[in-house]
Amino acid sequence: MSGLKKYIVTGHIVEVYEYKYYISGKGGFTGVKKGEGEIESKLKNYSNTNQRRRDMIRRLACCNFNNKYDKFLTLTFAENKTNIQECNLLFKAFIRKLKNKYNDKLKYLAVIEFQKRGALHYHVLLTIPYVPQNELQELWGNGFVFINAIEHVDNIGAYILKYITKDNNDKRLMGQKAYLTSRNLIKPNEIVNHDLKDFNKNERKVISKYNLNRFKTRLCVKLRYRNFR
Repeated sequence: MSGLKKYIVTGHIVEVYEYKYYISGKGGFTGVKKGEGEIESKLKNYSNTNQRRRDMIRRLACCNFNNKYDKFLTLTFAENKTNIQECNLLFKAFIRKLKNKYNDKLKYLAVIEFQKRGALHYHVLLTIPYVPQNELQELWGNGFVFINAIEHVDNIGAYILKYITKDNNDKRLMGQKAYLTSRNLIKPNEIVNHDLKDFNKNERKVISKYNLNRFKTRLCVKLRYRNFR
């Protein structure tokens, strides 16, 4: 099969991917003997994983949060905590407190970042009303809480990516979840031509709704990618 086309709709953002060739299945001859290049392969896989999760975080943020009503917090630890599992338990306890006190249907998206000293901290998008900073800090109970203004932010997904490492050589998150989410987040709407019978019908709806015909496609060698607002 050739010619893979994919639309990903996330809130007011539309991404269009057009691949010249579509290759199904896995495996095949790689030109490398078994056992050779194992480290390089792991690094490449981690790099690909890092990019995929950055894409997912950006899309989830655009689908579920806005700059007018929702909050963006930074949660730090007073102690030099570096254990991800331990910190995640403390974070989830904080979320339970927020749900019990303010919004039992609360949505959240949290990304993990490391400070220079090695301590872990969280950047969190939340659907909660206004809460005084000192009250949030008391509920958190592990360090400082900073409330970040996002009223000026047009693309929340791109904004939150600033806080996610681009360093593919940082192995602290290898094999770990780099972000935490509530279960009630809306997922991006993905429309792909190779697994949807009524793809053409859905494609016309997307093109019409977002007026995509007014844009010209930039052609790359194997992939055409367009991002519309």
